[in-house]
Amino acid sequence: MAKNGKGSAKQDKPDSSLFWADQIADEIINRKDFHYDKSKKVPEFKEFVVKTSASLSGVLHIGRLSDTIRSASVHKALLDAGVKSRLIWVSEDMDPLRKVPKGIPPEYEKYLGTPVTEVPDPDGCHKSYADHHREEYLRVIDQFVDSNMDKFSMREEYKKGNFREQIKKIIDNAENVKDILRKYRDSELPKGWSPFTPICENCGKIATPSITKFEDGKVHYLCQDYKFQTTTAKGCGHKGVADPLKDPGKLMWKSEWASQWDRWNVCSEGAGKEYQVPNSAFWVNAEICEKVLEFPHPVPIFYEHLMIDNKKMSASLGNVVYPSEWLEVATPELLRLFYNKRLMKTRSFSWTDLPKLYDEFDHLAELFSGNKKMDNVKKEEHIHRLFDISHGKKARKPLKMRFSHAVLVSQLFEKEQDMIDALKKTGHWEEDKKKEIIDRLDKANAWLRKYAPEDAIYELQSDVSEEMRNNLSDKQKKALHLAADKARDNDYTEEELHNEFYRICEELDIPIKDFFKGAYMVLLKRERGPKLASFILTLGERALELFRNV
Repeated sequence: MAKNGKGSAKQDKPDSSLFWADQIADEIINRKDFHYDKSKKVPEFKEFVVKTSASLSGVLHIGRLSDTIRSASVHKALLDAGVKSRLIWVSEDMDPLRKVPKGIPPEYEKYLGTPVTEVPDPDGCHKSYADHHREEYLRVIDQFVDSNMDKFSMREEYKKGNFREQIKKIIDNAENVKDILRKYRDSELPKGWSPFTPICENCGKIATPSITKFEDGKVHYLCQDYKFQTTTAKGCGHKGVADPLKDPGKLMWKSEWASQWDRWNVCSEGAGKEYQVPNSAFWVNAEICEKVLEFPHPVPIFYEHLMIDNKKMSASLGNVVYPSEWLEVATPELLRLFYNKRLMKTRSFSWTDLPKLYDEFDHLAELFSGNKKMDNVKKEEHIHRLFDISHGKKARKPLKMRFSHAVLVSQLFEKEQDMIDALKKTGHWEEDKKKEIIDRLDKANAWLRKYAPEDAIYELQSDVSEEMRNNLSDKQKKALHLAADKARDNDYTEEELHNEFYRICEELDIPIKDFFKGAYMVLLKRERGPKLASFILTLGERALELFRNV
């Protein structure tokens, strides 16, 4: 139940939800006190703001989507709890360019240390490097989030003066901020420490101004070389004095994050598991937020990061997965399901496992639609909620055609109508879901071309070699002949044909495993393959002719 009658839990929602987003929403709605001063009360919010963000200085891969997808889930959980909620996305575009990405002209090295909003777009189609990547990213991210997001740029916010109030509070209380920072450090703060980093008025870089003195609310600096992890931003040697309330620049991260929470009344935000430790930037900002800005810090959404084949996603390793690449082979709902399952468990994704993720989604869709039931009621409630929050705006009943079958059909036929005819034979075609079926076939074909392991690729034999005939027993040959005759003379469903195989083996006294092995060897020259009955119905006469020729 929302506090002070602002909202109430929906009647069909369990009183004590097992789903993590509902638990966080409940904590957001019902918390009463500040974390660092229990005498201060959390104000009554007219709406609860959930914030997500991304830095434009790095690679915008699907790992970056985890924060936004999980934040959107908490936003939806708040709405489902009967309160007003708002989801905002913030572009951290005051960050400096740290290295020249692959494919960008080498001369862009001169822009290292410059805010990405001030770096020219190398393609020349946007005002800046930041605008180019922000538009590209947002065009994709909107497909993964089914909630409306209000979008902000930190560079624009600073330019408009929207952080002036927070900057003034931080500057006026600089000693208090320093005291908080010291609590979380083993060493003393640098000499001349300042909560504000100016942009050099001469060269326009933000990484190179080295603070020499912070006095009377003014920042004195010398623009000199700054070393990033693998590159160096060149300083221009300029000496300057900046007024944080008037001149361009930004707050240091350990006060800027707190200022963002205060500026937008943020009630919850995501962060990687490394921020969970007591001395992380999250808790430093949390204390600054409450003690200096006098705003309750947001309820955190801590989560594990994504691994690719059990390795960290990295451009240098060549295993980066871009959102656009995901959409070539999978739907946004699948990635939402993948991220929504568990927050604090390491998630490793492999392209070879994509069919399993499709199958899991279809299984949950069956449970959600009521086609299947579970003995464990609590677990079923949890699964219903997981699917409900992941599926998107409109839940659809699962397709009869599994992704693995779509992979099979897409490699056996080239023309769309041939695929449709094959699906009709096997009972997988649904006229009212034509668009969805064709989309899955297209994605299966793309996955097959780019990521499928060898055992998912089938090469149908054109004839039966003499060597193959010699390797088959008489009983195997008879069974295959009889299977071909039965399949030709009867209009079987997949299940009926599968059962017929067992009757044939019983009649001829042949082990069922020998029958299947013989069939796969004749069709594919391998001992295993896709579901045999479905495979034969899909191939039709092509399979039956091979069986007759053994």
